[in-house]
Amino acid sequence: MTDMLSDFSAFMKMFDHPYQWYGGRTYAQHGDDLAILNLFGCLHISQPSYLDIGAHHPLILSNTALLYQRGSRGINVEANPALMDEFLRLRPEDKNICAAVVGTPRHGSVRFNRISADSGLNSLLPIQGHSVSDTIEVPACTADELVRKYADGCWPDLLSIDAEGMDVPILRSIDYSRGGPKVICAEFVSPAGDTCAELRALMTERGYTVHSFCGGNMLLVRSELMDMCR
Repeated sequence: MTDMLSDFSAFMKMFDHPYQWYGGRTYAQHGDDLAILNLFGCLHISQPSYLDIGAHHPLILSNTALLYQRGSRGINVEANPALMDEFLRLRPEDKNICAAVVGTPRHGSVRFNRISADSGLNSLLPIQGHSVSDTIEVPACTADELVRKYADGCWPDLLSIDAEGMDVPILRSIDYSRGGPKVICAEFVSPAGDTCAELRALMTERGYTVHSFCGGNMLLVRSELMDMCR
């Protein structure tokens, strides 16, 4: 399978223009992956590690698929068990975790609402404007617990988070005292409404600066690194 993915990646590169630094493809909803690669290019990190919370799918609407194809490796966390086989098949060198990330530590599971088995709008929160097909129990954990268990307590370079309204509670819960991700891509338009101002204020307090926006996502950089990214 790894050889097949490598062959596919090599084939797709045939369509890239030689002057396109990061190729001619994007898997993210708003081209976020290309913006992320540009940020890490400024930071002189060619293969950034990542923690992708609410990863959804290994390729479709993924902020980290392009990074994986360029040699990066990381941790994908998706609450929907119906999608995990695809991660294991298409991202075999990543750590692929089926869990719902929450803002406060808790034991056991939480209830996860699904519109369908593969919807990107499935959420821990009530889903407005859609019929819920089922509600399932999924394991729960915090972001800090994931880092301790799967990254030896050291934050990956990138945190990409798309948790359908849970982004702010999750980001508020993180212990930044021993450092955090260099770059964060967080959703500010979701079932929780527009949280742009709240997210900006929270992350400024936590030592981050807003670099730019990609659609409904905010790109933040640790403030001490910001001068390298201007």
